[in-house]
Amino acid sequence: MRQLREFAQHKADFDQLHVRVIAISVDDREGAQKAYSAGDKQFTILSDDGAKVIRQYGLLHEKGAGGSDIALRTTLYIDADGKEVWRRVSESVPDIPSADEVLGRIKASQSK
Repeated sequence: MRQLREFAQHKADFDQLHVRVIAISVDDREGAQKAYSAGDKQFTILSDDGAKVIRQYGLLHEKGAGGSDIALRTTLYIDADGKEVWRRVSESVPDIPSADEVLGRIKASQSK
């Protein structure tokens, strides 16, 4: 949630780059709705109950915290054609990229 709150503060910057921020949660719909309600509601939060999408991207940490499957915290940049341009997988919960880092990487990718 901390990352989404920071991204919300930079929403105009993402909009200027024509980037839509979407969060995917392995929580069920109710859990994703709680996350959406707790946030500032500027971004879409999708529920991936069963981790189907998370698995397709190879981002599932099986038997993670408490012995249950968890998603690896990852920031992906997918272009308008649906092609993954880059990803940053966090090493730990506090290791998430800042909005400035993500915006910088997007700008660099778009200028190629």
